[in-house]
Amino acid sequence: MELIDFKQDETFNRLRSLIGSQEYGHFELFDPLRHLSWQERKSLSGHWVVIPTGVLHAYHDQTLAYKNSHVFSITEEHFHFSMCDKLKNRISQGRLAEIEITLNARLLEEKSVCEYCLHAVSYQGFDAYRRRHAEYNQQIIKTFSFRHYLQEKYKA
Repeated sequence: MELIDFKQDETFNRLRSLIGSQEYGHFELFDPLRHLSWQERKSLSGHWVVIPTGVLHAYHDQTLAYKNSHVFSITEEHFHFSMCDKLKNRISQGRLAEIEITLNARLLEEKSVCEYCLHAVSYQGFDAYRRRHAEYNQQIIKTFSFRHYLQEKYKA
């Protein structure tokens, strides 16, 4: 079997020319600023890890992320799985410089879900700002299961 030399391929070179690239490219398989290392992933999988809040971000669906991974965070009384208004406000006001995060969903069992996280991802019509649906909202909070949320979100 003979491998194709892409440097000699006319289609590849035409495409490279169209995008204005003079170089053939350089690819990094791992960027420690953007990807979790094996050690970081292992640590986050076992327990809570404290990180600066400035390195958190949200994916397009508003779920909470650290580097290239979805994470959970925790505050005094709730766990968070999205970049909700409550976290955004506390971070922007300087009241939350560091936060505990994990990849381990079992560590969430004793905590209740943040209502603003449910609002941020539009979970089952949950609206944290409409108090007239308080009974419905309380039922959602009481029965919320992150495992069920993921099954619902990613069902085929």
